[in-house]
Amino acid sequence: GGQYESQQSSFNSMMLVLSVAILLVFGVLVAQFRRFVPALIILSAAPLSLVGAFGLLLLTGTPLNVSSMMGLILLIGLIVKNGIILVDYAHIVTDRGVDVVDALIEAGTVRLRPILMTTLCTLFGLLPLALGLGPGAEMQKPLAIAVIGGLSVSTVVTLVFVPTALALLAG
Repeated sequence: GGQYESQQSSFNSMMLVLSVAILLVFGVLVAQFRRFVPALIILSAAPLSLVGAFGLLLLTGTPLNVSSMMGLILLIGLIVKNGIILVDYAHIVTDRGVDVVDALIEAGTVRLRPILMTTLCTLFGLLPLALGLGPGAEMQKPLAIAVIGGLSVSTVVTLVFVPTALALLAG
């Protein structure tokens, strides 16, 4: 009973931290773009990407624990980073007078490489941890697996869902 209570308390604390992280990230996005719609669209990529995190945890038989919850919190920032890279460039292009759809296409073309490179560097950096290589890696393995699964899905979500949603809401 005591261990279960401790685990429930830890999960409740992590959910509070996750909620605060989402609110803070949303605040930063609104300040960055000075609009709610791009902030909401970028942040809406997070729940879609969590499917990848939970899927890989399930696929590998890794339990949802405090370490994997920390990975989910970390994932929120990583997902948003890719969205900012794409949407910020699209805003720069639209400020030059280009149509929103054309600006999103150009942003996708120009920012594809930086998004893929930062994502791949993160994934490859976490791979030894996810494989349990090195001393102490077993404790943080769930964190790495959650981030790898979520980040893999979030890259596709960022490159497809975010521009599509922005184009639909703009036109």
